[in-house]
Amino acid sequence: MKSKYQKIKGTFDILPPDTRLWKEIENILHNISQQFSYEEIRTPSVESTNLFQQNVGYETDVSKEMFAWEDQSKQQIALKPEMTAPVVRAYIESGFFRSNPLCRLYYIDSFFRREKPQKGRQRQFNQFGIEAFGSSSVEQDVEVILMASTCLKALSINETILHINNIGSPDTRTKYEQLLTKYFLQNTKALSNLSQKRLHSNPIRILDSKEKEDQLIIQNAPTIKELLTNTEKTDFNVLLSNLDALNIKYEESPHLVRGLDYYNGTTFEITTKSDKSQNALCGGGRYDFLVEQMGGPPTPAIGFAAGMERMIIESNHEIQKNNIDMYISCNDLKNSTKCFSIMQHLIENDYKVFFDTNKKSVKNQMKDAIKRNVSFVLVVDKNMTIKNIKSHEEVVVSDFQQLLNFLKTQ
Repeated sequence: MKSKYQKIKGTFDILPPDTRLWKEIENILHNISQQFSYEEIRTPSVESTNLFQQNVGYETDVSKEMFAWEDQSKQQIALKPEMTAPVVRAYIESGFFRSNPLCRLYYIDSFFRREKPQKGRQRQFNQFGIEAFGSSSVEQDVEVILMASTCLKALSINETILHINNIGSPDTRTKYEQLLTKYFLQNTKALSNLSQKRLHSNPIRILDSKEKEDQLIIQNAPTIKELLTNTEKTDFNVLLSNLDALNIKYEESPHLVRGLDYYNGTTFEITTKSDKSQNALCGGGRYDFLVEQMGGPPTPAIGFAAGMERMIIESNHEIQKNNIDMYISCNDLKNSTKCFSIMQHLIENDYKVFFDTNKKSVKNQMKDAIKRNVSFVLVVDKNMTIKNIKSHEEVVVSDFQQLLNFLKTQ
């Protein structure tokens, strides 16, 4: 039967048992974040459009793909397409930076971009991410990458590779953009239409192009490494030596720049060799100047975001069985009050209970209980009979305390 209504293009429903899988994976990410001493942050789903355009970049895909509109009060509003700018906004607006000079936050949230739907990428999508404020040290970069690696391992995502680069300070990046512009101008006609547009607005973004005709040109483009200062080179080498010590496999990717304008210094992306979804699982980097740019104090920062849908597709995590402790069978209305009382007491004692309100026959209820992986069936009529599904043991009990005593012996 076809529904009168269908979900909006680029969105999806999550139904049982998939909701259990999502919950288990979310719990793993919550636990690891807290083990690393990160605290959860939640921000509104809607923000000012300018928050993203002015800080993420007008010419980025994120800004161009926003769901944005003008509300009744003429305010420009957008469904949030990413989380770093909202977290920084909240960090400054709340004054959180005053009491938390070294601040570590994480989130699991939904985001919205009007892009072409594909496997592992929808118009409404979910991300897990972290933001660490207050430290400019290489150790903070190492911790963030270690945390990303730890999360992927905990989700049984195998065959991953870390791609890493250092794109330097804003001054270094400006010099690099000039070098790139000169190089790309020599190859203008061979560039894709999109990259030709970027050449005049944001030439460094050409390195992020996925267009087929751009790949050979990008491959031969100059790298930023030759422009890095001695301090930047030293910091990058210290970072790599720490990754070696942690046995985190990586590849230096001299053209990795990430797709947002606020990045500087360390940038990284973790990909998978699997063909289950798009290969990028996680990406992030430093944004040491964004807090100040948005009106806060000078604050170094680094973070990453990972797509929940892609991680779930790639994960080999085995979902736990949804065990139900007690199945209550009651086919006589006059016994329903007794059943609800028992149900209430069982739940108060931390048992999982299923009450068959359809009043099937006891024979069919037993079949249903086995199908639902139930441990015990309580048949309530003139008496109360508790049945152990595995051992087939049956006991008649007179009250809840006897029932509880029986359960504790099993």
